[in-house]
Amino acid sequence: MLIHATVTISGDAASRVACEARLRRLLSGQFIKNEVTEHHGAEALCYDLKVDGGIPFPVFAQASLEFPELAFDAQWVNVEHGEQGGATIVNGRVTARESARVASRSGDDHPVHVEVAPGGRLRLALTLIRAARDEWRGYAVTATRDALVRATRDPATGAFELLATEGAAEWALAWRGARAGAEAAFERPARPPAMDDAIYRELESVAERFAAAWLWLESGTAAETAVERERYRLYGYGVAAANVRSVHLHRLRADAPEGSALEHSTLEPEDRWVKDLLLATWAKLD
Repeated sequence: MLIHATVTISGDAASRVACEARLRRLLSGQFIKNEVTEHHGAEALCYDLKVDGGIPFPVFAQASLEFPELAFDAQWVNVEHGEQGGATIVNGRVTARESARVASRSGDDHPVHVEVAPGGRLRLALTLIRAARDEWRGYAVTATRDALVRATRDPATGAFELLATEGAAEWALAWRGARAGAEAAFERPARPPAMDDAIYRELESVAERFAAAWLWLESGTAAETAVERERYRLYGYGVAAANVRSVHLHRLRADAPEGSALEHSTLEPEDRWVKDLLLATWAKLD
């Protein structure tokens, strides 16, 4: 069982210095097959882990007992089981815990594509539903905007259409091309067609689940975003309106060559044209 996790330790500065030294000794005695990377800053200690067999919680629980004035916040994702979770440990005890499903290609989950620039800025996060043979619906997010989307394609001619919302439940933006590979012509309809209520409800539900699993927002409260902001600072990333959760960033960073874009995709080959079209059109509105 491969676990990707981050543990952030905050609190008294002098205690953090002592805790860092203690954890170095404790972790050196714990067999960790893959890696533990340290990204410490002025306000917190941060450990990125990619380990087999589960998070080495006993090590951090022991350190927490020895430094009860510090808070140990852990976030993890188990890709194989499609699960993510979080817990806060203070004085050796779990004071808060959460868990949720994450998007994967198993069961009823929808395919996803998440792409992050080398500097940490979200280029595109996308989840899709194959509504019909030649119709795709979904939810798309960049660092500054989001939309429900609908894409169609004529298999005979390659003609395509991309529709996107802009706040309301209506197709406010449109791109069309006469053939595959043609440049898309942009239109903002004077009277945007309303979205079918059933389709809107379905896509809103898909969007909420996807956002909860993958994203955090700058507009969140200080308490909700403090850990994410600290981890972005430790990574050297700027914070935008929408951002990928650091527990996923850790996995993407571990899998990507240094200095390259970060990407995770479970899109099928026949879905990828929608992602490419969004990047060439809607995503450029930022």
